[in-house]
Amino acid sequence: MTQGTFLFIGDNLISDFDWQHRMPHFQVHSHGVAEEKVEGLLARIGSVLISIPQPPDIILIMTGVNNVIDQDYTFVDQIRRIVIRLSNIYPETEIIVNSLPNIKVPFLVDEAIYHLNSKINEMTRQTGCCYLDNFAALADNPEILADDGISLTPAAYDRWARSILEFVAFLLEDG
Repeated sequence: MTQGTFLFIGDNLISDFDWQHRMPHFQVHSHGVAEEKVEGLLARIGSVLISIPQPPDIILIMTGVNNVIDQDYTFVDQIRRIVIRLSNIYPETEIIVNSLPNIKVPFLVDEAIYHLNSKINEMTRQTGCCYLDNFAALADNPEILADDGISLTPAAYDRWARSILEFVAFLLEDG
């Protein structure tokens, strides 16, 4: 018996994991595209929504990492546009925007991810959706990122999935 429908949308951090296997109590629709930037997600959001048979109960958005890799730090307003569009189409759906992981690439200044996550958090408060900061606690954990400094390890995915489920349980209990 499922507890509801969960839509995951975003980049390779979404596409690189079997969300249905990790969340068997939900009907999961996973629409991640490797190496996609926020503007790509914004452009394809209509086709994603057409592909799901019913309104999702929960939508999790994880995007922006590929923008950061390309040294583009101006994407938060595009995430806002995605959230507003989803909120207008699905007013009863809980929308969660996930924090960016603290990726390690040579050109990235230490505080860049922190500042971007602050902007994302501020945007979620302004739009009325939820912000899930589940990477802050893992920021200095060497087991979170693969050797490339960008991809998540299996242990990080397990921790992330567990934090999503805990967050959703809190939302369901509170709502």
